[in-house]
Amino acid sequence: MMIKPRVFGATIVILTVVWSGCGEKSIKLRLKFNEGDEYKYQLTQDATTTTDIMGRKIDMPSTTEITLTQKVEKVNQGIGEISITCDSFSMEMNVGGKQIPSTMGESMVGKTEIMKLSENGEIREPQGIRSIVALQGLGSDMSSMFLSLYPQFPERALKAGDTWSQRQELPQPQMGLVIETRYTFTREEKKNSHKCVVIDYTFSMNMQGQQETQMKVEGGGEGKGTAYFDYERGLLMESEVKMDIKMAIDPPLPIGNQKISTTTHQTIKMVLI
Repeated sequence: MMIKPRVFGATIVILTVVWSGCGEKSIKLRLKFNEGDEYKYQLTQDATTTTDIMGRKIDMPSTTEITLTQKVEKVNQGIGEISITCDSFSMEMNVGGKQIPSTMGESMVGKTEIMKLSENGEIREPQGIRSIVALQGLGSDMSSMFLSLYPQFPERALKAGDTWSQRQELPQPQMGLVIETRYTFTREEKKNSHKCVVIDYTFSMNMQGQQETQMKVEGGGEGKGTAYFDYERGLLMESEVKMDIKMAIDPPLPIGNQKISTTTHQTIKMVLI
């Protein structure tokens, strides 16, 4: 049987389209936990917090550099219990134009905290107000600082160009935090000879105090970040996020209510070393 030229040509076009589609692989992204695994990261944070109290503004720029050891202590139903030990800690802070010596490093070195992390990148603990404080660069809670550094993965497999959204609600007795994030699988790229998925993301957050509390708190923020994820090893190689956060606190004072507002701009970066 002889195939007519036009039919044969159409068949080639169809096969080319099919083969092209087959060449575009999909990847299901998941963190991989093995008890006893250890990884070292360097965490840097550059932040400037401006506080406005009774019309007086105080700037507090700070730079923090931390090296950490993360160890998988145990795994339970896809949730890894990770111990985070501070190996080194240095911090420089300036308040109102004056350099303030920081003794926090001495107390932080050797300190260990626990973070519970799901295979899909969701931080199960810590949550809530501890995370809000860490997001503003005001606390020394190391594990809370990872809140915006770990991307959260969907259930489906992904290919370059795919997007997905995620909403987190972290209710607390006195404070509610809602974070909405939109992720994009941008491309594949090698990082330190390891094949990685590059994930770009943007997010917004809203903070609101509960109505029944005497101290009124409200605020919000937005940011963007990029993460390099080694999908074969299930390991975060690098993550960087930039964010702006505004908060207003209206505490009951003896002389009447006086709103205290703060704004924070910061960049946090974590790199596997």
